[in-house]
Amino acid sequence: MNNATTTVKLLQVDLTDPVTHMDVTKLRVGFVTERDPVEHMKKNSGAERLRLEFRQNCKLFLLKMVSKLFEKAPLKYPLVRNVSVLDPRVLLKSKEVSTRKLTTVLRRLVETGRIEDKCCDEIIREFGHFHDHSLMSASDSFRDFNPQSGRLDEFYQEHLSNKAECRHLWEVVKLVLVLSHGQASVERGFSVNKDVMVENLKEHSLIAQRVIKDRVHSVGGLLNIAYTKELLLSAASARQTYHMYLDDQRRLKQDEEKTQKRKGMMEEITQIKANKKRMEEYIRVLMKSADHNADKAESQGQLSFISKSNGLRRAAKEKERHLETLERQLTDKLKELKDTP
Repeated sequence: MNNATTTVKLLQVDLTDPVTHMDVTKLRVGFVTERDPVEHMKKNSGAERLRLEFRQNCKLFLLKMVSKLFEKAPLKYPLVRNVSVLDPRVLLKSKEVSTRKLTTVLRRLVETGRIEDKCCDEIIREFGHFHDHSLMSASDSFRDFNPQSGRLDEFYQEHLSNKAECRHLWEVVKLVLVLSHGQASVERGFSVNKDVMVENLKEHSLIAQRVIKDRVHSVGGLLNIAYTKELLLSAASARQTYHMYLDDQRRLKQDEEKTQKRKGMMEEITQIKANKKRMEEYIRVLMKSADHNADKAESQGQLSFISKSNGLRRAAKEKERHLETLERQLTDKLKELKDTP
């Protein structure tokens, strides 16, 4: 583990190798969990074995959890690891490292058919020019970039999009940002949904607000919107449309409740029928056993078989009363199902 100094080396660690595992006796499981076994060991001589088994199970759980994290980690993809070249702070540290990361990104984009390989040399040349001139002159803004509040699309829109000598590089940056947007969070500086999201906002409202925001942005601001007749009519009837939507949702909810109610009643009826069938079979077996014991009593002349036969018949009578109760329940449920709209 001491050699896992980079992301790639960390992903290459063999989790099944016992050499990389911590001693199970040194595994920290929490103060309360540590205290309870100690109290138990004072009362039970075999508690030490149970304590070791518990720690071993904790270790197995951690191994499986970390293995799953490694399996699902996006960092195992070279494109994801090297896209960090777009982090302004990483870009500022080393031109050589940034160029190497960009080369890997370009290689992956060529392999997937996103760009043509003949453009790569020009993109790398533009990147070198951008790093030597534009980046150095605005190094403070690159160094102070905060991914918690800043957005990479806006950042590079300001520093890169207006430079004609870097137009091929700008196309690649836009492509990578678009590819990253679907899996990125606001904290990573890719998401633009942060501007329209509020608490308890439903999916339809979020989509509608996002469409409106994109439209306003595409025309260059609120002052450039063309207020057409269709737009004014839509705004005037918005409240009526909203109430119609609420009525539709209310009807859908009522229909869903009725469907769930009928489904629950059908399940109850099925269960009652199954219980009734089992009860009938049980009564049949009891009566058959009672008749068999009566025949043995008659053929062998032993009164004990008569006693067994009578006991079985009494049990069958009791089950028949239970069966009558089930039949009444079944009749009531069928009537209730018929009356349910």
